[in-house]
This record gives sequence, structure tokens and C-alpha cells, in this order.
Amino acid sequence: MSENLQNNPFAALFSSVKEAEVFMKTTQPDKPEHQEITRDNNEAVTLLLEKLLLLTTREIPHKSVRVLLKDGGPLNEETFPLLLFDRLLLESPETCLIGSSHGDAASAEASRTQVIVYLNEIYRRCFAERDSPFSCVIEKVKHCVIENITTALEQSELYAGQVPNQQLLEILHKGLGKEAAEEDLVRKLLDVLANQHLTVPDAFMQLIKDLTKEMSQCSLMPYNYQVVDVFDFYASVPLLAPLLTKLPQEFSQDRTGRGYHHTPLGSLLAISCLPKNFGQSNEFFEKPSSKLNQAHKDTENSIWQAQSKINGRIYKIFYALLKVSPESKHKLLTWIEKCLEDNSGRAGLWHVQTGRMLQDITFVSDGFMVNLGAVMLQLAQPFTQDIKSAKILKVDPTYCIAPRVGNDNGVPGAYTGDLGKQTSLVPSSDDSPVVHSNQFSFISSCFFLTHRALHLGIQVVQQKLYRLSQDLSRLQHQYQEVSAQGSPAAERMHSHMETWTAELLSYKAAIFEPNMAEALLQFLAVSAEWLVQIALIPPGQKSLPTSLQGVTLPLPDDDKAHYYLQCIPEFLVETLTETISAVRRFNASLLDASGATQVLPHFMSFIIVFMGSPNRMNNPHLRAHLAECLETLLPDRGSTGGLFTGYREQMLFNHPASGHIVEALIHVFVSIEMTGQSVAFEEKFNYRRPMYEVMKYLWESPRHKKSFKLLADQALANMESAKAPLFLRFINLLINDAIFLLDEGLSYMSQLRESQIERDNGTWASLPAQQRAEREQNFQQTSSLARFHNMLGSSTIQTLCMLTKEISQFFTHGTLVDRIAAMLNYFLSTLVGHKQRNLKVRDMEKYEFRPAEIVSDICTIYTHLYSDEVFCSAVSADGRSYTPQLFSQAHDVLVRIKRGVLAEEIEVVALKVEEAGQVRAEEDDLAASAPEEFLDPIMSHLMTDPVILPSSKLTCDRQTIARHLLSDQSDPFNRQPLTMEEVIPNTELKQKISAWLEEQRSKRREKLKASET
Repeated sequence: MSENLQNNPFAALFSSVKEAEVFMKTTQPDKPEHQEITRDNNEAVTLLLEKLLLLTTREIPHKSVRVLLKDGGPLNEETFPLLLFDRLLLESPETCLIGSSHGDAASAEASRTQVIVYLNEIYRRCFAERDSPFSCVIEKVKHCVIENITTALEQSELYAGQVPNQQLLEILHKGLGKEAAEEDLVRKLLDVLANQHLTVPDAFMQLIKDLTKEMSQCSLMPYNYQVVDVFDFYASVPLLAPLLTKLPQEFSQDRTGRGYHHTPLGSLLAISCLPKNFGQSNEFFEKPSSKLNQAHKDTENSIWQAQSKINGRIYKIFYALLKVSPESKHKLLTWIEKCLEDNSGRAGLWHVQTGRMLQDITFVSDGFMVNLGAVMLQLAQPFTQDIKSAKILKVDPTYCIAPRVGNDNGVPGAYTGDLGKQTSLVPSSDDSPVVHSNQFSFISSCFFLTHRALHLGIQVVQQKLYRLSQDLSRLQHQYQEVSAQGSPAAERMHSHMETWTAELLSYKAAIFEPNMAEALLQFLAVSAEWLVQIALIPPGQKSLPTSLQGVTLPLPDDDKAHYYLQCIPEFLVETLTETISAVRRFNASLLDASGATQVLPHFMSFIIVFMGSPNRMNNPHLRAHLAECLETLLPDRGSTGGLFTGYREQMLFNHPASGHIVEALIHVFVSIEMTGQSVAFEEKFNYRRPMYEVMKYLWESPRHKKSFKLLADQALANMESAKAPLFLRFINLLINDAIFLLDEGLSYMSQLRESQIERDNGTWASLPAQQRAEREQNFQQTSSLARFHNMLGSSTIQTLCMLTKEISQFFTHGTLVDRIAAMLNYFLSTLVGHKQRNLKVRDMEKYEFRPAEIVSDICTIYTHLYSDEVFCSAVSADGRSYTPQLFSQAHDVLVRIKRGVLAEEIEVVALKVEEAGQVRAEEDDLAASAPEEFLDPIMSHLMTDPVILPSSKLTCDRQTIARHLLSDQSDPFNRQPLTMEEVIPNTELKQKISAWLEEQRSKRREKLKASET
């Protein structure tokens, strides 16, 4: 430096060279962090570039194989991009090799002619040297590689005879999801493409198509997680993410809902323990009858672990797609929307009841839709995990009626598909049409799309599982019968049983995976609470709640259809009720898990608010299902107590609105009969069976028993209201049910007796095989019907027995007393009279036929009501079934079944009825000579309170028309509408009848007095 300064003319400005040196050192700027490359560094960089690029411009000995570019000049930071491009354009690089190891793999690598493959290998070597002190050089090389790959893909004509896109595809197949270097290269490449607004190379789409086909061949165990890693990678890159959400037409010619199996996301969702295709055997639970339950449990646990892991990975992909870009989020929600819409037929009754062949042609598999529901449940957890956070209130109830985004007048955020076409909780009102919001949040979309996925997936499988369990139960019963007879059909039936059992176990494993089941209950509980909060909005208020409100009595007025409930599809409730029923039938312990206390109160609130209100939920069948759910929430009567039993009792009796349960339950009981729809009798009585159980349980609570009595008192005070009181309609239907069920049950028992006799005496054996098979089939069907009617008939009689004990005055009211008396007489005479021998069959318990219990219950009802003379008179007046010997026959049966106390009580009843009969006989003698105008035109008895029917102008007894109007709100003579409030008392006729009766009684007294003297 000193010599240079001496020759520098500016050095004369300083007093000495030393001073100039000091100035130079203090004023010279600091060297950059990366110092100038010295001559040694230059050599190191050249060696590094030769190692990375496998080329050289130096004709010197090389330890490794290199491609020599003779006229390229020095290889350094500035020249390597041009030299690399020259290398890429070489047609025969193998002729330019120098260095050792000719002919081996290293030579092949150095002389690579495939441009993308060669560049990728350079990038891999760069990635391996990423910790080198010359990282800045390495980054430049990587950037140059990316630029050349981009050029090759965009201008493939530069490389004659090569297909760069195909080379890229091969690299993606080998490295993506497996090698970090390839993933780093792809990310950098796509960043460049995005910045330059270039299209994504076809190789990326082709890779997805190839991997989708590969996944379609996968099963639950084993599972190709490397493919999932590739999908993970795609979901994390904005430019690639939309490729995962392509619709079916991009992958196949299938335009049905089934086409979603051929999409990338669909290929992941279809992996399940349930078969994908019709005719495909169950992969798990082979020959189930030959294995212990523990083996099935182990298999189930293995399925659960595998499915939970897979669904967790799919959830991460969905989550990444939602986060990576707005475009990707929109495309994913659109994919879900269209998938659900195109597979909406899965919810049809025909789909559940028919075989799987049509399903496999038209819709995605059960496993696909169950898994989609499981993934959606995970997406919904941020706003459903903590009910107290009130995040669920951000769900907009008008979502489903909004036009879908992208259509004319489409609303931003509305991925509604066909949700607006679904039946709503209450019909829409023309008086107050609902206006949807102008935009919707992801929370609203996620909430309703999750519900739709659950409805088309888990709920359908729940229904199939229930039907399959019933079919399997019947098949097992038939198998036992056939096996006992030594029929060759037994082997074939056993094979069917094995197949069905494996299918049943697979269904259970699919829908009761613990993580999913817990999330499902939590989601449904939050949904129930949300529906309650919407229902609690006061009439006329349009603003939505922002904080959770408690459920207290009285509930808000529900005289009109609720404003917001017109927008909400009823399938939300269908999924809730089906899930609770499925849990009760197949996995009851799930409700007693640690999280039960967090979900059960919300289910209880929902049941209380909605079960008894058609203006909150119009569908009576759906409200009847809520009664079944209520039965599920009852404490286990067989339990000896415990934490959960006590908790359920407290919840049932101490809920702030529990005082409304009885009225709601009776309301839905009556609603099933008054639907105006054609309801199969078996369906109707299946609805009522759980209601009887709930009533019996509630009756044991003084608080709820008081509710029953209050309703009865209100009904007695309003027996002639325009609309029959609720409790009157309830008791009338209860009596109808008892008559129908017991009568049918006894009839079936008589048919079974005849069939057993014919079978035993050899009549069936002599028949042709086809007729014998028909007889056997009819016998099995009759057996099933007998069990059904006997079981429900007994429950109905037990309910009447319970109610008559403390509400006896209601049953002895003139409107009901004749019917209850005639019913009791008929069934008691059938069970204790000479007809009883027609009911004796083998294995009566098998048919749920317990005549001793029925006789005891009927006799107990007599003892509850006999203190009222009106009842005793009605019993004695029943000319169809009552005889003086009836109660003595009943007494003998009661003694025989060791019900001695009740036998003594029935003797007292007999005396009271006999006395009432004598009085009644005297009155009948008088009525026999009564003028025609004094007789009821319907029942032909002497009227006591005649009334005029306003439209027909005819007169009948008040008691007669009141009974008629209970089941038919019309004038019996001209079918015009009629209510009790409209009838007109015929005071003049009543006075005539009273005067005539008094005259007849006076004559009788005088005649009796004369005979005594």
C-alpha cells in the first residue's frame, strides 16, 4: 500500500506517506459481510461449480467425470449460467467427458441428456451442499436451475427430441413426498411461474391423476401414506392447491355423484373399512361366528386407529386448502357443496331400504360419506368445542335460503347447493317472508355443510345398521327354527348370517370410531343449543342473539310459525335423533362417557322446547322421535345408582323448563294421530312405545305427576271447548290404542294356536313343499305381529292402570265412561271366560303374551274406578261383554295366579256393579216405553241432556256427540264441520224427558206400594 501511495499524486496533500495510510484506513468503507473472493476463493468456487454442474472448462486431470466445454472460458460466478445453458444444448455430452471413472454410473450422470433430469440432479447436489460456506453461490446455481427448467417447460422446442413435461412428471413421481430436495425445487419453480404469470405445467395435473388412480386401489390396511404426503404438499402450495379440488369431469366420464370417487380428495375419503363397490366382500370380520368377541374387539380397535389416522391426515389437507389462498378456499367449499348436492339421493328412503347395486352406480360409498362427515366435524371444532364461548351464535339461520355463490344474484359465502330445496322445520309463511343476509362467514358454511355431510353419511349408515340388525335378528330366529327341523336350508342361512354379521360389525366400526363419535355428539349438542337459542327469539324480533339465553318457563309464544325456523332444514334434527337412537341401540356407554355432562343438558333443552310445538317443528314424526330421544336420556332403571344415573335424574327433574315435559310429551302423542297423513299403524305405535316408558318414569316424580293432574283438571273444566282439551284427546287415543292392540294381539295368539295344532298333528308335513314353506313363512310373520301387539298392548294397559289410580274422575266422565267400561269388560271376558282356551300356545313368553299380567292390570283399573256409581252403571250396562259371572271368573283366575288381595278387591267391585246394574235395569225398564223423540238417534238410549246440532238440526244426547267429536270433528248426519261449542241445548226436550221420567217413576212407586199392601 505504501508504494502505491507514493506514486499517488494526492499523497502530496499529506505531510507524510504514513499519515496518508492512516487516512486511508479510517476513511475506507467497511468490507461487506461476504468479502471479496480471493484467488484461493476463486479456485474453490470453480471446484464447487464443477462439482455441482458436472462440467469444466479446464483441460486438466479431474478425479471425477466432467463434461468439458473447451471454448467456454473460465467457470466462475459470472460465467456459469451461460456455460450451463451451453451444456444443456449439447446433443452428445458423452463425447466430451474427461476425468476418471469412464463408463460407470458417474459417467452416465455427467453425460445426462434429459434436460429436466439433469437440472434436477444439479438441484439435488445444491441441496446437499446447502451448509457450504459458499451458500451464496449455491443459491445462485439453484436460481439458475429454476430459470432453465422454466425455459425448458415453456420452450421445449429448444431441446429437440425431448419432452421436458414428461421428464418433470417422472421426477415428481420419484421425489415428491419422499425427497426434500424435489419439494424445495418444486416450490421455487412454482414461485417463479406465479411471479411470471405462467401456467402450471401439465405434469402436475398428470401426477395428481396418476396418484388418484393409485389411491383408488388402496385399502384401509395397508395404506400408502406417501401419496398423502404428495397431496399434503399440493395443498400447501397456492398454485397447486386448486388441482386437488377439481370436479369429477376432470378425471372421468362419470357425471353422477359416484364420480367423486375418481377425484383426488374423493380417492382419500373412499378409504374405509366399508366396501367401496357392490359385490365386494367385507375386508374385516371374516367368519365372525368362529371367533371370540375379544378378537372382534381387537379388529375394531385396529380399524379405529387406522381410520382416525387417515381422517386426521385428510383434515390437514382440507385445512391447508382453506388457508393457502382465497381461490383454494373457494374451490374446496365448492367441491364439498357440489359433492353433497350430487349425492343428495343418498338420503332417500329407497336408498336405505334397497340393495347397494344402484347406490354404487349412482352415489359415493358409505365409507366415503362417513369420512367426509368426520373431516367436516374436525373443521367445525373451533366453533363447537366450547359451547360457552357462544361462537355458535355466529351461524346465520338464513344461510340455506340464499342463492349459491357464483350464480345470478349469488350471495358471497353461500355454498348452499340444494339446501334451499330441503324441507324446513316449519313451512314458510307468505305473511312474513324471511330475507337472507348479504354475505356469509365460513362458520355458517362449515356448519350447514357439516350437517349435510352427516345426514348423507353417518345418518344413512345408522339407518342401514338398524335395518340390518333387525334383518339379522329375524334370520337368526328362522335359522334356529330350520336347524331344529334338520332342514338343508340351514347351511345356506348360516352363510347369510356370517355375511350379515360381518357387515354389521363393519358398520359399527365405521360410525363409532371414538374420536369421531365424541366429536359428533359435541357437534350435535352445540347444534341443539343453537336451535334452542333461535327458537327463544321472541315473536316479532328479527335481530339474532349474541349471547346464550337460559331456557325457562313460560317458553316464548309459539302461536305462529317461527320466523327463522322457516329457513332451517329439518334434516339437522333428523341427524340428531337418529344419532341418539343409534347410540342407545348399539353403544349406550357412549352417553355415559366423561363428556356426557357437557352434551346431555343441551339435548334436554332442545327436546323440551321443540317436542310439543308444531310451530317450532312442524313434522310430527320428527317430534315423536324426540320422545324416543327423551327415553334414551332417562336413567337406567336396572342401574343401582352411580354418578351418571344421579346426574340424569337431576337433569330430568331439575332442568329449569322440566315442568313443560309432560305437556310436550302428551302433545306429540296426540299429534301422531292428528297428522292428516297416512301413518302405518306399526310406525305409529313404535313412536308411542318410548312415550309410555317416559310417562311411567315421570309419573314417579311428584312434580311431574302434578303436571299430569293439572292437565286433567284443565280438561275437565273445558270438556265442551271448540277444540277438545289436550288431555281428553290423549286419553281417548290411549283407549283406542288399548282396544286395537289387545284385540289384534289376542287374534294373532288364536291364529298361532291353530297353526301349532296343525303342525303338531302332521297336517303341514303332508303338504307340498311350496305350501309348507308358505305356511312356515306365514307362521313367522304372525309370530312377529303377535309379539309386537302384545308388547305394546301391555304397555298401553299399564299406562291406563297408572293414570286411573289418581285421575279416576276423568275416566268416569260421561264422555269416556262407557268406552272404558266396555273395553275392560271385553278383554276381561276374553281372558278369563271360556274363550281363554283359544289363546293357549306353547312358549307364550316368546310372543310377549302374559295374560296373568293383563288380567291383573285390568282388574286393578276396575278397583281404581268402581267408587264412582256412573262407572259401575256403565260396566253393568255393557250388553256385549258383561255377565254376572264375569267377576267371579276373574276372581278365580286372580286366586290361581296368587293375587289374593286383588281377588278380594274385585269381589267388592262385583257387588257395586251388581247394585248399579239393578238400578240401571229399573231405568232401562222405564226407557223401554219412552217415546221415539226421547231416544238418542245414534245409540238408541234415553237422552239425559239433548242438544241440537246446528247444521243438520237433529237432536242427540250431549254425551254421544261429545264422544263422536273426539275422533271426527263433523256432524254425523251431514258431515259438516262441528264443535261442542256450537251445539245448542234442547232445553224444552230435556224438560219433557225429565217430566216423563218423573211421571214414570211416580207410577212405579204407586204400583210397588199397591203390591206391598
